[in-house]
Amino acid sequence: MTENTDNVLLPPIRYPGAMRLLHWLMALLILGMIGAGWYMAELPGSDPLRYKLVMLHKSLGITLLALFFIRLSVRLRSTIPPLPTGLPEREIKLAHAAHGLLYLLMFLVPFSGYVMSSAGKYGVQWFGIALPDLFGKSKVLSKFAHEMHGILPYILLGIIALHVAGVIKHRVFDKPENDVLKRML
Repeated sequence: MTENTDNVLLPPIRYPGAMRLLHWLMALLILGMIGAGWYMAELPGSDPLRYKLVMLHKSLGITLLALFFIRLSVRLRSTIPPLPTGLPEREIKLAHAAHGLLYLLMFLVPFSGYVMSSAGKYGVQWFGIALPDLFGKSKVLSKFAHEMHGILPYILLGIIALHVAGVIKHRVFDKPENDVLKRML
């Protein structure tokens, strides 16, 4: 909260610094991970680069999962700037739904990758440190998680595209007071 000249507490106009840092760091990592996933999928299984990229992908996925929990914790403890009052109610509802889906998918995508590997035959390492197999070995569970890990990033990418489109709309086409980007810069 900030104070005005009358010593009245006003809501913040920007997200807290930790939220902004986590937002942009995770956005870059998520987009990089999706791109790397597409690239890895096209490499032959015998290509040594594929193995190295898979190991890095798993490590960064675990890092994203940890960052998700940190971000969620910071989000729950932070005072969030209110949305501009000039936004139509339907856009506010869409923004809340998109944010909810973004948080859900920021969890489910790396979690499905963890489950796929943990229940599969290779296990999970985080930068060379073996992580516990919490689900036991299960071909059925590994296959299901593999299918989800193949589908969910596309859904996440679609929601990210809607999120960015909404930000652009409010920044370029709406009244200046409806610009939501300044809250995250």
